Amino acid sequence: MFDCLNMSAKGQDAGKSVLIIGGVGSVAIQLAEHVAKLQVIAMASRPESAQWAEELGADHIVNHFEDIPKQMKAIGFAQVDYVLIFNDTDKHFPSAEVIKPQGGICSIVENARPLQVELLKQKSGAFHWEWMYTRSMFTTPDMIEQHKLLSEAARLIDAANLRETHRLLEEGRAIGKLVLTGF
Repeated sequence: MFDCLNMSAKGQDAGKSVLIIGGVGSVAIQLAEHVAKLQVIAMASRPESAQWAEELGADHIVNHFEDIPKQMKAIGFAQVDYVLIFNDTDKHFPSAEVIKPQGGICSIVENARPLQVELLKQKSGAFHWEWMYTRSMFTTPDMIEQHKLLSEAARLIDAANLRETHRLLEEGRAIGKLVLTGF
């Protein structure tokens, strides 16, 4: 998200919008909402998955089995600044239709067919692949950035676990002791 799409991890893109499509979207929802301060549109088709996405921080839900552009217009988003594809790039690449001019799409999922990248031409839109091991595999000059990204992810996870533990204690309903480890 932050690396490929040049999205601010300090909230400087607050108010911009992102459509998050499947897969590891649960992590992306939280990062987009709490770190980047974006308007988050997540995909879900079942009531329980929609509720879960909203609990994680999604502002809006669209059903991936229905007309996505039509649903997005209905919730006030004809286009978004970013699209993150974590499920079926072939099926979801036409999301280029909902990307704003100069917006960006990033996918971590392989494709089986050629992608219609020409859909991005008139919008000067960008398409990026993200593969976690590119830097180490090719010994890129910025290889240390992978360490920094993983260290920040660990810090955020630790902070989230600490907040959740504190919330459980404040509720006064915890059974037994709550233990944080790994310090």
